[in-house]
Amino acid sequence: MKKRIQSVLILSSVLLLSACSWIQPLPGAYGVGLLDADEVAHCKKLGSTTTSVLSRVGLYERDTAAMRKDLILLARNEAVNMRGDTIVAISPVLEGRMEFAIYKCLK
Repeated sequence: MKKRIQSVLILSSVLLLSACSWIQPLPGAYGVGLLDADEVAHCKKLGSTTTSVLSRVGLYERDTAAMRKDLILLARNEAVNMRGDTIVAISPVLEGRMEFAIYKCLK
C-alpha cells in the first residue's frame, strides 16, 4: 500500500511539473507577433531558428499544445535577440522541435 501511494505521488509530481513552463520571456518577447507566411510579404527576413523542448518527461509524453506554446516563446526570445518583431512558423511541432522564420516588419 505504501509503495502504491509513493508511486501515485511521484506520477502526480511528474504530471504537474511537465505542465509547467520554465522558459523565461526576454523583455519585449510578448511584443513579437506570430503571423502566417502570406502576411509578411512587406517585411525583411532576418533569418530563421529551430527551437526545441523536451517532448517526454519520464514516461509522460508532453501535450503538443503545451510544447507549441513553449516553442513559440523560445522563437520570440530569439527574434528579440535578432532585433526582429515577427515570427512565422515554417514547420509543425515534431518531436519537440519547431522551425521559425524571423522578420522585421515595423520600422
